[in-house]
Amino acid sequence: MIGKADLHIHTIHSFDGTASVREVLESAAQAGLDVIAITDHNEIRAGLEARELASEYDLQVIPGAEVSTREGHLVALFVEQPIPAGLSLVETLLRVGEQGGIGIAAHPNHPVPNSLPVRAILEALEHPLACKFLCGIEVCNMNPTHSVFNKRSEKAAASLPLARIASSDSHLAAMVGAGVTRFDGHTTADLRHAIECRSTLPEQVNREWPLLVFLRWVKLYNQRIKSRSDVDQGVEPLPKQPTAAR
Repeated sequence: MIGKADLHIHTIHSFDGTASVREVLESAAQAGLDVIAITDHNEIRAGLEARELASEYDLQVIPGAEVSTREGHLVALFVEQPIPAGLSLVETLLRVGEQGGIGIAAHPNHPVPNSLPVRAILEALEHPLACKFLCGIEVCNMNPTHSVFNKRSEKAAASLPLARIASSDSHLAAMVGAGVTRFDGHTTADLRHAIECRSTLPEQVNREWPLLVFLRWVKLYNQRIKSRSDVDQGVEPLPKQPTAAR
């Protein structure tokens, strides 16, 4: 059996996310995913919540976080406690390893802020301990601010001994599953084994024009900000609209 996973997803627990935990789970189920990881910015609460709810959606959930290291972002998977932002990539990987987790280089080699440079990845791989916990590299990231640079990630990954990962980096529910990582099996344990054995297969699913995805995110983000403002002012929020199809 070949499973499908999306290992880089944001919820409203991220400052720039627009989807609730249940909206993410619903979209993941609709996309036919087996495993997801919720990886909010420097925050793990949504992943832990989603894991408790996952059986309702016939899914398995990996708690995680997108950690802001000094060099760029690292997707930390299988962690149960938050990891401080602002540490070096090596120190962050060591903290991930202490919790029994693994790390994925997020949108590497992109000419935008918070993307891990190849130099930092190589330094981590040369470290005698940190190298054990850096297991994957995103070669396909479907966030519209990153997807146009995916070929740079593919080029960087070609010479690195890391599992190749595709993720949505979704900040809106309808984009969950826009990029998926295929693996033998269907459980979180199967997925971890595939990552550690470097046997994953990345796949781009969504092929929308990135600007259209970005504009949809802007609309939902503005609605979130307005709803928060209305609540602060004691205004009853409007009924929630159904999630649009991808």
